[in-house]
Amino acid sequence: MIEKLKPWSKISSWEKKGESLLLRGEEDLKIEVINEKVIRFHFSKNKEWRHNYSFAIEREISKIDFVVEENEEDIILYTGILKVVINKNFPNIKIYEKEKLIHSDYQNYGYAKYKNKVFSLKSFHKEEAFLGLGEKMGGLNKKGKKYVNWNTDDPHHYPNTDPLYQSHPFLLAWNSEFSYGIFFDNTFRTYFDLGEESSEYYCFYADNGELDYYFIYGPTPKEVIENYTFLIGRYYMPPLFALGYQQSKWGYRNKEMLMDIARKFREKDIPCDVLYLDIDYMDGFRVFTFDEEKFPNIKEMIKDLNKMGFKVVPIVDPGVKKDINYEVYREGIEKECFCRRSTGEIYTGYVWPGECVFPDFAKERVREWWGEKQKKLIDAGVSGIWNDMNEPSSFPHPVDNFSKSWERHSTFWGIFSDHSDEIFYEKTFPKDVLHGERGEFTHDEIHNVYGLLMAKASYEGWRRENPNIRPLIITRAGFSGVQKYSAVWTGDNKSWWEHLYVSIPMLQNLGISGVPFIGADVGGFGLNCSPELFVRWIELGIFYPFFRNHSELNTRPQEPWAFSKEVEDIARNYIKLRYKLIPYFYSLFWEAKEKGIPLIRPLVLEFPNDRESIYNYDEFMLGPFMLVAPIYREGVRARLVYLPPGIWYDFWGNEKYEGPNYISVKAPLGRIPLFIREGSIIPLWEVQSFVGEKKQEILELLVYPGKGEFMYYEDDGISWSYENGEYNLIKIEVNDGKLEIKYLYKGYKSDRKMFKVKYLGKEFLLEDKDYIKLDL
Repeated sequence: MIEKLKPWSKISSWEKKGESLLLRGEEDLKIEVINEKVIRFHFSKNKEWRHNYSFAIEREISKIDFVVEENEEDIILYTGILKVVINKNFPNIKIYEKEKLIHSDYQNYGYAKYKNKVFSLKSFHKEEAFLGLGEKMGGLNKKGKKYVNWNTDDPHHYPNTDPLYQSHPFLLAWNSEFSYGIFFDNTFRTYFDLGEESSEYYCFYADNGELDYYFIYGPTPKEVIENYTFLIGRYYMPPLFALGYQQSKWGYRNKEMLMDIARKFREKDIPCDVLYLDIDYMDGFRVFTFDEEKFPNIKEMIKDLNKMGFKVVPIVDPGVKKDINYEVYREGIEKECFCRRSTGEIYTGYVWPGECVFPDFAKERVREWWGEKQKKLIDAGVSGIWNDMNEPSSFPHPVDNFSKSWERHSTFWGIFSDHSDEIFYEKTFPKDVLHGERGEFTHDEIHNVYGLLMAKASYEGWRRENPNIRPLIITRAGFSGVQKYSAVWTGDNKSWWEHLYVSIPMLQNLGISGVPFIGADVGGFGLNCSPELFVRWIELGIFYPFFRNHSELNTRPQEPWAFSKEVEDIARNYIKLRYKLIPYFYSLFWEAKEKGIPLIRPLVLEFPNDRESIYNYDEFMLGPFMLVAPIYREGVRARLVYLPPGIWYDFWGNEKYEGPNYISVKAPLGRIPLFIREGSIIPLWEVQSFVGEKKQEILELLVYPGKGEFMYYEDDGISWSYENGEYNLIKIEVNDGKLEIKYLYKGYKSDRKMFKVKYLGKEFLLEDKDYIKLDL
């Protein structure tokens, strides 16, 4: 590849202009210092900077001043923590922490071009692992592999399939000494070759647009993620009901079926909070309509379900049926809301309703219009919006006739061919679709952010139409920053053991990429789930932040009672454990809101200096305290578990182990290996059939020996009042057998009256006070 590239040329002059350092040459470079650890490098293209906007970084980011020096060979920029050295004669960027080199360009290819494509090549230094890149197949560590970012509806994905539903051009480079991140702020089709082509360099590049990226220093992985999410935004506090169990199926075809499912959950004493309406609920798949025959008086149905403790979330696709008698289509035509081709004609494709047109979410007024259309759903009583098919997925033929396979081609990597990218457009909009008020965006630039912009429309529309209640918004497609608006599930998986397994590293990398509210469809969406696979997936699924069981039309039933009494009993017990853990999850979401730290964490997030941790990605940390080691192969009844440094306790039996060490753990059907870190403090609730069924007057604290602390967060779990200070933040510490509970902030009146502390077989019941000290 490198021999075809035109590299960065000699720097002819430079100046410090306001908060920017401008380096001039055949192409110019603008450097901005966001803070002492975050630096933006923005290269011109054909001597222009057109990328003066960002779909990921949507607010004004302040910058700080810096010091610049020059010597005979170099221009040197100092941030206080980092030193950036740019060679003038052989343009090359090196970044140091004090005198320690942490990152550098490869030769003078830190910026390079080929026709419209832009490239950046980086030298391998101490990078032991590359994490992030969002939703990708394969293991946790992406070093030695290459990937493409192009949102793709591919339900038949295999271990080497790439790309998938989301694009996150963010990379976290790790070694046991330090970590750094790179966010490539380019929404065109982007590529990351992380050492497959060369052992000397890795690179990232784009089919078009500009080379505009942020270097983010740690030194710990958590600090990288915190600064990355500072740029692109963080998730809001989810409604509490969204942390409960959620049941869905493409195939709850009518009111009677849905109500029967709801009654069975309550009769069988299996907790559940959310039921989904897939495309069956609509009138001929027309979005924002109801099928009055299948779901008569849907508002009363939802009200009845609410009384039973169920929230209802309907699917919303972007494809609008082309039907002159359909109000949404007619109004969208009148208001010029739909995407057009370069010829000026409205683009039409095929999805479930047949021939469809698609909203142009790059237009703010269209996002507002779409948000207003949600009012019909909100008025019916729904509790959220489920955005699907928003890659955008569009078939070239009517659905019944669509049979072309979506296969991976070697042409994905023919990046120097002008005829190598046809495969990318097989199941989405063609190249000549334009977006924006003036058609200023090609589809190539908007494609990867279409799902993000749809989620934004849904979220902002909800806040306008129902401003007092937090929604559950979920999306299949997305881009960096999607977490500001939505939870994410990993799309159409299969009832395969391989898809259970791949969810483990995939969700870890999504979390690293800034998205905390994540999950995969428990049991698998496509094909028929076996009883053993369902049990193992439920065992794992209760630790997904987003915990939903979903399956496809014409597959076997997949509700917890659909297999056998043994499976039902195991599922009930695990789902009840999830409900006990809700206050732990909710407090972790507060940390995600404040710092961007995900709930599901690779071991290296908690043990960044432990080299062995990077290899054990078939286990993960849930928050700082719980180590989850799933069973992901058929017939397996034991597994090897790696315990990082420290003391660990078996959650089920309280046996004590010392790490770092590998141990063999028995795992009969119905038991997932689960270990608790020393010094852990895990808040628990009383089990309930749905969130809010009972007043939680006692907060149980499961405390383990050692030294540790936990920030317990609470609010009403429903409204946006926490944004106005209506919440409590309680610091709980354990150290050498002494426990302290201290309110750091008190702005919410909770139902709690007591704390129940459990420690080494002892129980203590304590009245809720602003400060409590206890000898355990």
